[in-house]
Amino acid sequence: MKRPIIVLISLLAFALTVQGAKMPKNATKALLRITTFTSDGKPLKEGYGFFITSEGEALSTFDLFKGAYKAELTDEKGKKWTATRICGANSLYNIVRFQTNCTKAVALPIATEKMEQGHTGWVICPNSKTPLDCGITSFSLIDSMRYYTLSNQACNQLAGCPLVNTQGMATGLIQAGVGKDSTTAFALDIAFASLLHTSGMSAAETALNSIYIPKALPTDLAQARTYIFLATQNLQDSIIYETALADFMQTYPEESAGYIQAMTYWASKGIFEEAEEYYTQSLDAVKEKADIHYEMSKLIYRLNMLKNYSVYKDWNLERALQEASDAYTCHALPLFLMQKADCEFALRKYADAFTTYQAVNASDVSSPKTFAAAAISAEMAGMDSLTILSMLDSAIVRCGATPNATTSIYLLQRAAHLDKYGRYKEAARDYQQVEDIRGTSHLNDNFFYMKSLCDTRARLYARALNDIDKALSIRPNDYGYMVEKALAEWRMGNYDEAIYAAQKALKINPQGADAYKAWGLACGEQGKKEEALKHLAKAKELGDPQAQALMYSLQWK
Repeated sequence: MKRPIIVLISLLAFALTVQGAKMPKNATKALLRITTFTSDGKPLKEGYGFFITSEGEALSTFDLFKGAYKAELTDEKGKKWTATRICGANSLYNIVRFQTNCTKAVALPIATEKMEQGHTGWVICPNSKTPLDCGITSFSLIDSMRYYTLSNQACNQLAGCPLVNTQGMATGLIQAGVGKDSTTAFALDIAFASLLHTSGMSAAETALNSIYIPKALPTDLAQARTYIFLATQNLQDSIIYETALADFMQTYPEESAGYIQAMTYWASKGIFEEAEEYYTQSLDAVKEKADIHYEMSKLIYRLNMLKNYSVYKDWNLERALQEASDAYTCHALPLFLMQKADCEFALRKYADAFTTYQAVNASDVSSPKTFAAAAISAEMAGMDSLTILSMLDSAIVRCGATPNATTSIYLLQRAAHLDKYGRYKEAARDYQQVEDIRGTSHLNDNFFYMKSLCDTRARLYARALNDIDKALSIRPNDYGYMVEKALAEWRMGNYDEAIYAAQKALKINPQGADAYKAWGLACGEQGKKEEALKHLAKAKELGDPQAQALMYSLQWK
């Protein structure tokens, strides 16, 4: 008989504790009935939440808000509000914090002390002035937070309602039961709400991105900048992004980042009038205007690089150049000079571009890229080969002592120029170094074809043959490659192989004059004069400009 007596005493003590506790005044006024809606305005889900600040912040369950484009809230008196911003969300613990358009809310005070096993409290229920008595039977720890198991049976309709302690303070958020057959009620520690806030990385959060109501801007400026930048990379709903930009510009009216993002965003949508309006606003609002001019220059420059761009007003390359110059006038940074040089190059002002790139190269932001750009500008301006090669030499030196993939880019450029200027052996060395750095398997057939031609000019005939074989291993049915192989075999004295390669080339292109010429040259070296003349005559018939002279020299042998 002892056990029933103990249970009876415990239940009586629980009842007396609750009865003696003080019910929070106006607790039901903080409760909200919530209806969420789809993108086409149809009801999505219904549930509950409650105000936690007098400024209109509230809590509810994440499940209620998932997939929602709008949330309508109704208080005890039937007054309606809307959720204006999502402040934070966690799908694992099923909680969302949001701001409403209510500025004078009746809010539940937040408990500062945790509930312990055996503590009692209430669940504030909708449509009832009598709260539901409950007790804490146990809890599990989630870091410093608690997940309470309640003495009540599970009631999914109460998910989102507040659990309050005997001091009348909110201490938990009622959760839905685990599984459809669950009979146990749970509540999430109210302290979890303090962890719900947006940060710079929130734009990439899956939970937040599954709610299509605009998000609250991070309160820290650096975080807010990161947020609006990352939002462009994870843009799912234009209204959300546009709202974030508007919030940023309203909160930080003198910060250039918001205007720059707005300019770029509207220009990307082809609404240039809107982009121009934000540019004009920024010049009035922002004190440091260098970044505005720089970003405007980049924006107009990128537009003019598009084939289908129809020039809007004066948004041409001359305007881009002017904006870059204005940026440098505001703040003499090498970065702005680089943009100015890019604009000059695009305008085919190659000598000016070279001079500007050289100014960048004299600064602490010089790089292989800036020296290579100076080299191309010098070449297009018709400058001497020594100037061009010195720029490429500097680009390679700045890649570091250990050759790498970046080095190979500029080695390849230098090889092409050395080959062009008749410095074949030096060019061949650069081509070989590119192959050594990248590896044979990571280069294409065109590389080996160009390398083979350079080797031939450098009189490195064995290497030329090896390189054309590599090109053919990648693209075996290329007529030009096969003809070059025939000539490479001929130069090496491999006349039978040269004839075989020429014949294979003619199978690819039966009207190939070069193939007949290679065949004729090989036959001539073998002493087959009549056959050689026949193939050279065919080459002449097909339009080869050298065939006649070769026939003449063969006849006089």
